[in-house]
Amino acid sequence: MYAGKIRENRLRMNLSQQALGEKLGISSVAVSKWERGQSQPDIPTLAKLADIFGLSLDELCGHQAPPSKDENMTVMTRAFGRLTREEQDKFLAVGRALFAHAFPPEEKP
Repeated sequence: MYAGKIRENRLRMNLSQQALGEKLGISSVAVSKWERGQSQPDIPTLAKLADIFGLSLDELCGHQAPPSKDENMTVMTRAFGRLTREEQDKFLAVGRALFAHAFPPEEKP
């Protein structure tokens, strides 16, 4: 999970496995095992790694926040604009049918 990120950032910082291990107070063998995916650092060590690399824990772990509603609308608007007029009409017809099914009109007594 962290193997690629640890290696990538260690190299970006021009650190050897030995030098990174020394900064963390661990052996270069442990760093090597992380980078080969044979073991993983514990949470306190992940926090130290993030500090050394100048990253957040999310960045180190490869986590990305889900897109916001505005970002989703932007993506959908762009995608819709790339459709032909016929495809847009079909898309809207399906959307209307789904909406009508999910939110049927209230019956009057």
